[in-house]
Amino acid sequence: MGKRMPIHEDTVRKFEEHLLNSWPSQRTVMCNGWIFRRANGYTKRANSACAVAAQRVFSSTLDHAETFYASFGSATIFRMTPLAGAEPDRMLENRGYRVVDETIVKTTPLSGAYARDPSVQIGSACSDIWETGYADAHALDEGQRQAHRAILDGIAPLPTAFAQVHDGDRAIAFGLGVIERGSLGLFDIVTVPDARRKGAARKLVAGLMNWGSTQGARAAWLGVIADNEKALPLYEQFGFRECYRYHYRVSS
Repeated sequence: MGKRMPIHEDTVRKFEEHLLNSWPSQRTVMCNGWIFRRANGYTKRANSACAVAAQRVFSSTLDHAETFYASFGSATIFRMTPLAGAEPDRMLENRGYRVVDETIVKTTPLSGAYARDPSVQIGSACSDIWETGYADAHALDEGQRQAHRAILDGIAPLPTAFAQVHDGDRAIAFGLGVIERGSLGLFDIVTVPDARRKGAARKLVAGLMNWGSTQGARAAWLGVIADNEKALPLYEQFGFRECYRYHYRVSS
């Protein structure tokens, strides 16, 4: 595991802004320094409340959030970053919200020393091959596919790379890179089940890092589930180090 870095609020806020802008929701509401996001249920990142400049007593924000998400018939989810402070986490625990998916935000400088393997293809638009391949690798149902595509369509006009690794004529790994104010965010990194542990993900990440460098990005960042023992060593090979962590609180 990489060494933990001291948490600086300004740094956390910077990467939170990168995330919010790079992975958009379809409905956004501001409330007392929190953002309530809704994207038809696809990914907790785009369907949760998160703090940007938390203020006032949290009980009021909690009531508003539960009303907002109940209007869509969905669970209330809070993404608890260091910007949220300690009181909201205690209050949510007391109300029975469970903790799920501790996530590490990692970052690394982009040196431009990343080679792009010939098997890696990158396009600026979401092709049918990329969308179908990614959805099949994750076994998404039709509703999830539509919600995912809506998020992808909302990323423009940020510079975006839809990458795929080919084994002959077959695409076996998929990933997405988004540049927001000089920082390359990596999303949707996945390898089809029967091709995993064979180096495809390494080629994919290297290709996206190469692309980011050529586009003028100065740093790269990503979020990875803290217990993902397969992905963590891969990202450490590329110099990614922990910046901060967050977890989700989900209503029962």
